[in-house]
Amino acid sequence: MANSNAASPFAIWHGMERKNIDWHPTVDESKCTGCGLCVVTCGEKRNVFGYDLEKSKSVVMFPENCMVGCNNCGVACLWNAISFPDMSYLKEMVEKIPAGQIQKEFQKKITDNPALIAAPSNASFPKP
Repeated sequence: MANSNAASPFAIWHGMERKNIDWHPTVDESKCTGCGLCVVTCGEKRNVFGYDLEKSKSVVMFPENCMVGCNNCGVACLWNAISFPDMSYLKEMVEKIPAGQIQKEFQKKITDNPALIAAPSNASFPKP
């Protein structure tokens, strides 16, 4: 299914196009009770899930909005109705992250949010 917004803030993951990464939840309708906990758990900004009123079941509507590596909705599902690709796939994706990308993102995050630095004044930070 397509992303909910072509200019999505989730379109890039560590320098890679999110549409090329097959990481998203899958709902097993035979196990889904329709409680909606996944919709609430993955709500706010990402909105991966929607709800099928006719079937009274949660559905994955915007899979590319799913944060790569996140499986909180699957953990929250008390009926084990949500699954994800094998973790080996995620490890393959991590190996494809361009060299220096994480350090670059880390430095930007710290620069943009200096309140995130909670280390004592004598601590040293890793150099990129």
